[in-house]
Amino acid sequence: MFILDELNAYLEAFKLRFKRQRKGQTDAQASDALTATFEDKIKPKLEAIEMQREAFHSEFKKRSRKLHFIFLPLSIVISLLIVAAGGDGSYFSIILITFLAGSCWAYKPALDYIHLYKQRVLPLIVTMYGDFNYSLKSNVTKEELKAWAIAPNFDYLKTEDYISGTIDNMGFEFSELLLEKGGRNGRTTMFQGCIVTFTMPFDFNAHTMVKQDLGKVANWLSKAPKTTKKVALENVVFENVFEVFSTDQVLARYILTPVMMEQLLSLYNMFMKKANATCLECEFVGNKAVFFIRYRENLIEPAWISQSAYDLNALPLIEQEIELLTSISKQLNLDIMASRKVSSAS
Repeated sequence: MFILDELNAYLEAFKLRFKRQRKGQTDAQASDALTATFEDKIKPKLEAIEMQREAFHSEFKKRSRKLHFIFLPLSIVISLLIVAAGGDGSYFSIILITFLAGSCWAYKPALDYIHLYKQRVLPLIVTMYGDFNYSLKSNVTKEELKAWAIAPNFDYLKTEDYISGTIDNMGFEFSELLLEKGGRNGRTTMFQGCIVTFTMPFDFNAHTMVKQDLGKVANWLSKAPKTTKKVALENVVFENVFEVFSTDQVLARYILTPVMMEQLLSLYNMFMKKANATCLECEFVGNKAVFFIRYRENLIEPAWISQSAYDLNALPLIEQEIELLTSISKQLNLDIMASRKVSSAS
């Protein structure tokens, strides 16, 4: 298991080469709450992190120089000499192998710094929004995900950036997901984005799904469970984006009020703008409300290793992203729905 974890870590380090190395520049300023938290709780703990960042950055630069100015040129020379001596062109694969293995090795210090920063700083930031905890990975299982009707078909699961806790009187969980399907030609990405789950203090007493409207053919290929029926709603704009299925037409309309539909559209547009979202689907069943949001960005990422840990400008975008995720309940009036249900039951 240890060897497998190490190999996965080096693979993640290799992916950093092609990921965005610096958070996108924004005009957003840190909120007063974040500034106060930074000065009082975060900054005093940054001295050790900054020292390690400098060490990681120095090691990263050394390894990168060795890769680009020693290992890669040497692999090119060796490949050319072998071919010149009569070897076939397959020996040029030495260059590719050197690049792949060398990138894993060179970018590993940068990955180690990102993990260190997240483990030390993000737990302090998430407490600004409620009784929350943060960890690098979620313990959600494949079986748990596959139990959701809106989950895609997949074989392999990877999680990142798990936030859990309570909002008002609801349980809250967020995790970034990468779901892949195995095949003859390797793995295919079935879903990349996040899952947000709310545990309500009541039961919905129906199974309702809001699915992306993909067109007639695609909708037919991804039919909802036979136990559900399509729900016709009066919001034309909403129905152009989503399709709704439920085991109870009346309860589905109780959930998807006109305000709720407008807020779902607003939420989708917000994620499209801030995270390049391409799909938002949700499901209400039992005492759970779950959202699968597909997007291209990698949320909750600190600044690149070259930027000082003391730089407050690295945090406003993370703050915006966490606030976006944790405010879904209020944006969709889930907190109001929960309060009404609890008060009516008592």
